[in-house]
Amino acid sequence: MSDTKITIFHIHRKDGSSIFLYPFNKRQNIIEILDGNEIAGVYGNEPRVESLTMLRNELYRLIEQAVRDWSAEKKFLPRFLISTAVFLLLYFVMSIVVRDPIPMIDEILIGFAGAVVTYIFLVKRDSDSKTATGMKVRLRTKVDEIVFNEDNFTKDVEQYLQACETSTDMEHLLTNMTKDESGIMFDYTDKQKVNELMDSIRMLFDDGDIKKHERMLKKISGGDSSAAGKTRMLKWMASRKVDPFLFAVYTKITQQR
Repeated sequence: MSDTKITIFHIHRKDGSSIFLYPFNKRQNIIEILDGNEIAGVYGNEPRVESLTMLRNELYRLIEQAVRDWSAEKKFLPRFLISTAVFLLLYFVMSIVVRDPIPMIDEILIGFAGAVVTYIFLVKRDSDSKTATGMKVRLRTKVDEIVFNEDNFTKDVEQYLQACETSTDMEHLLTNMTKDESGIMFDYTDKQKVNELMDSIRMLFDDGDIKKHERMLKKISGGDSSAAGKTRMLKWMASRKVDPFLFAVYTKITQQR
């Protein structure tokens, strides 16, 4: 990946809690993103120190998991072959040394147990290797170097999110999404930053689910007054499958840009 800028967004909710949005919620890609890019943070209103500490700890956790997965995948075949050799060795040794009335059962169980223990030992050894440890230190250093700065676009997003959160009435929120009367216009000067935020929000949603409800919302906005469609939309927004207020932000940006 070329050395580009990746943005972490900090947004205050109306209740004072923090949201951090970033494009590596999944640990599979955090190594590539942190290793190959400059990481910068932006905020609307300055985050509290404890919120930044929570973010750092969460990224540390993702790094630990990602490096462990990387190590497990990279050396899977050698570990498998060694564990298989241990199984065969124990099986043949036990077959010759131990005589029991039920042949094969004990040998297979002992061989299998030995192979599992060997595999677990090798996984731990590889995850604690110099290469894996060096990678973790390098990625954690990148996290420690992230600096947050004030940003107009993020401030607009924060303001709109909090405006949406003034009401827990999903029908009122849905009406506002189809006929936005907030008067808030986002600063779209930095198109890359806008796209990054949209990608980061989209990662929180199920891709097929969000597309289906985007189409449904478009129909409602276009004058489709179907009670069934509106009911399904409201039920989905009220469920725990989606953050309706972040979806409202996502929808407003989609409509304006």
